[in-house]
Amino acid sequence: MSPTIPKVAIPPEKWTQSIYSTPDSCLAKAEADKLSAMKFDPSFFSQAYTQCLGRGLSHKECIASLPSDSSITPGGPLTAKAANEELSAAIACMGEHGDPDKCSTHFEALKVLAGYKEEVKKSSTEKAKDFASKAGWNLLAVPVIYYGMKFIKIK
Repeated sequence: MSPTIPKVAIPPEKWTQSIYSTPDSCLAKAEADKLSAMKFDPSFFSQAYTQCLGRGLSHKECIASLPSDSSITPGGPLTAKAANEELSAAIACMGEHGDPDKCSTHFEALKVLAGYKEEVKKSSTEKAKDFASKAGWNLLAVPVIYYGMKFIKIK
């Protein structure tokens, strides 16, 4: 008998994609560039404790005076105190009703706190301005080509 490959929901070639990205339907997209910026120094507290003991303080005094690790990655926008009330209200609403449609106002407030903005439709003049800014100095050739087309006949 030869070993068989187990059937899995996510094929092995998409495992890294499932870790570093989010599903398309998810509003909270993963920020892969911030994953590498995460820090944790496992020796931080042991070094601080050893230095404290070296100063001649007791075990209890050293434990009480340990500083917090300042090199940890800061939390996202939903960890702020203002978001705490909105998040609690959304959780309470879902616990009470159980229907996401009845709690949509709370979800909209969370969306605003997290920094999501609705996509704004651009007018044709804004699209033209964006195109002109992207084209840059290459747009100077348009009048020259337009004038030159008077003398060129395309059959």
